[in-house]
Amino acid sequence: MMDPSQLGDSGSGDKTRVLIIHVYFGVPLLLICYTWGLGNVGQLGHCSLQSGDKELLPRRVVSLDGVFIKDISCGGVHTCALTTKGALYTWGGGQAGQLGLGPVSGFFSCKHNESDMMLRNIPILVIPAGVQLVACGHSHTLVFTKEGRIHGWGYNSYGQAANEKCTYAWYPSPVDWCVGEVRKLAAGGGHSAVLTDACSLKELCEFRLAESVNLANAYEIEDVASRTGSDALARLCERLREHMLDGENHRLSNDEFDV
Repeated sequence: MMDPSQLGDSGSGDKTRVLIIHVYFGVPLLLICYTWGLGNVGQLGHCSLQSGDKELLPRRVVSLDGVFIKDISCGGVHTCALTTKGALYTWGGGQAGQLGLGPVSGFFSCKHNESDMMLRNIPILVIPAGVQLVACGHSHTLVFTKEGRIHGWGYNSYGQAANEKCTYAWYPSPVDWCVGEVRKLAAGGGHSAVLTDACSLKELCEFRLAESVNLANAYEIEDVASRTGSDALARLCERLREHMLDGENHRLSNDEFDV
């Protein structure tokens, strides 16, 4: 018999559910976040941390009232919320670093001691701006930023957090090999995936594999950017135009353009 606390189960096995209700108060649109299910390590965002704690029906995450949320994602024991301005909030269990809070201070860190790093029973601001997409795996987190980079952190035993150096990635690690326009992120238990624009990906690979990118092919790149709607190529064109305005007729090495 189905546990009523798992109302809306999608078959993924996760025991925490999140619901966003659309409420119109003019413009912009305010979305209200509701959670239900298992909340024993704070993943519901309702302050309680009691063993076996659960919500049988959707309950509003009051600490996000007034925050313009546009997307949410649930992991094994953690939850993320993304705002319309690109801010990222996380809460729940962070034993593997999936909350992005530590262990010491930094751009993606908000707490200074280890105990606070492990659990957050209410949403905490982790990244103030610039995030466009978010995906929670079982114990890791991925984001895509407006700079055109994917960052990952959390449990990384199989490389799912995109960090080649550690098992527990406490800090975001950029995925430099991912070029093209990212349309969607997905994260599982021990793996991750990304959906990109195939046309812009092909064109970007051709330019990246070339010996260099120079001002002579700036118009060609701009044409491809226009045809594909590629923001990454548009950023590259802007950098080339800046060099033109500076009167520099030199070449940009592969290391100089990160798209």
